[in-house]
Amino acid sequence: MENRVALTPVTTEPSTPASNAPSTAPGFSAGGVAVSAPKEKPPVADGPQPGDLRLVIEQDATTGTYVYKTVDRRTGDILQQFPREDVLRFMQAEHYGPGEVFDGLT
Repeated sequence: MENRVALTPVTTEPSTPASNAPSTAPGFSAGGVAVSAPKEKPPVADGPQPGDLRLVIEQDATTGTYVYKTVDRRTGDILQQFPREDVLRFMQAEHYGPGEVFDGLT
């Protein structure tokens, strides 16, 4: 197979920066005026951050119910627990029945 297409050379013009385009250096605006650095973010609060929290799910040995705990990874402190410890104690009592913690009348 023969190719009889005449190829013409492609000429490109050297790219020159536009004379009206502003050139800026870091820390300076287009007019050459010094610009202040961006403001730093405020310091982070001392409390636990979202990445520091861990959800622990355990089954209570005596009642058989699941206990959900929010634990701080850094300190190991339990921040929240559902059901609460006092509800677990109610459930362990012999006289406890569902609904005794809240009767809806008071």
